[in-house]
Amino acid sequence: MKAINNSSKYGLRQLYFSFLFMFSSAFVFGQQQTFIYHSGEIEVSGYTNNYNWKMKTDSVECKALITLQNRQLKAINNLNFTVPVQKLSSPNTYMDRIAHRTLKSYPFDKIYFKYVKSEIQPWDDKDQYLVKATGNLTIAGVTQAIKMDLIATVIKDGTITFAGTHKLKLSTYQVVPKKTLMGTLNTSDDVTVNFVIGVKPLMLSSASGR
Repeated sequence: MKAINNSSKYGLRQLYFSFLFMFSSAFVFGQQQTFIYHSGEIEVSGYTNNYNWKMKTDSVECKALITLQNRQLKAINNLNFTVPVQKLSSPNTYMDRIAHRTLKSYPFDKIYFKYVKSEIQPWDDKDQYLVKATGNLTIAGVTQAIKMDLIATVIKDGTITFAGTHKLKLSTYQVVPKKTLMGTLNTSDDVTVNFVIGVKPLMLSSASGR
């Protein structure tokens, strides 16, 4: 019985070192890795003729294929994320309901960004990069090609954060800003999206979950 236990321990030890080797090799030799959402926040803001408004959410689905070499960002092969419209919220629940209807949360319950390509340049800090990304943004069922600049930060624990700002017009996505309070409150067509999205390697996520 002791021999079986020792054999099992040896097998687990070998499996652990195999995972450790594959994980470290990805950083040294520049292998493509799968990253998933770890943490972050998306903020959507605009203004009316009476006040500024702001909605936030940390409910984000994100998956990325990224190549790192010696902990340096070498390539982004894919970077897609999804935001449930009804998860965008503010302290004003009445205005939230109006915003959700305006964004046609039924039947288009999610906002999508689909990555197409990017250019990567070193940024101020040695662990930061300017990513000039091109992709397709879908709001209320309408898709438009967009370009936006992201700041990518590679963190020592293996996670990566992407931060950026994108300005858009709702009318571009066939969204008509609502007039409320008997037409006395008019919402601007201009909207700003600020976001910070943190992703971590899928292998690291699986290991921490056990």
